Amino acid sequence: MRKLAITMGATLIRLAGLALAASAPAAQTEQLEAAVDAPLLPDKPSVGMPLSDWFGATQCDINENVAWSCKAGGKVISVCASDPVSGDEGYIQYRIGRPPRTELVYPARKVPPRGKFAFRLTPQGDVALSFSNGGYDYEVYDILRSEEDGVIVSKGGKEVAHIRCNGGGTGMQIVRPDLLGIAGSPYGN
Repeated sequence: MRKLAITMGATLIRLAGLALAASAPAAQTEQLEAAVDAPLLPDKPSVGMPLSDWFGATQCDINENVAWSCKAGGKVISVCASDPVSGDEGYIQYRIGRPPRTELVYPARKVPPRGKFAFRLTPQGDVALSFSNGGYDYEVYDILRSEEDGVIVSKGGKEVAHIRCNGGGTGMQIVRPDLLGIAGSPYGN
């Protein structure tokens, strides 16, 4: 009798284990489905931080966000944006000059960024924002693991100027460039 009870108990434990094992994949499947349904990326773009939260020199106005900025010699180079901004409303502008003057603004008018810029993110985390203006190509670059940030200007594929930031830039802050119309994916081209 005792042997039968032990055998039945062991069988019940095995059956309970099989039931748990059989139900585990379903529970895991539900968790995975819930995780897949959860948004992994923000559903709207954002560019920079408000000027009121900014800590350094910039060409951006008081009512704009600073996406990137650096000092290069006596000049200040900035990427400024409206808030809100999307591919079809608001704007992003590149500006360079000796404050309080601005020598170059691209685009000259405050227009939506779609088609005006291209955003690139490398596997190493480096970012670049590029555009063409007046026959010149500009690439504002921010190297993640270096203070080697700045702007490269080229014409016909040949570098004509390389403006390096004093002590590096500030870290480019562009979220969801695809929704801004400046990249083909959420992470850049």
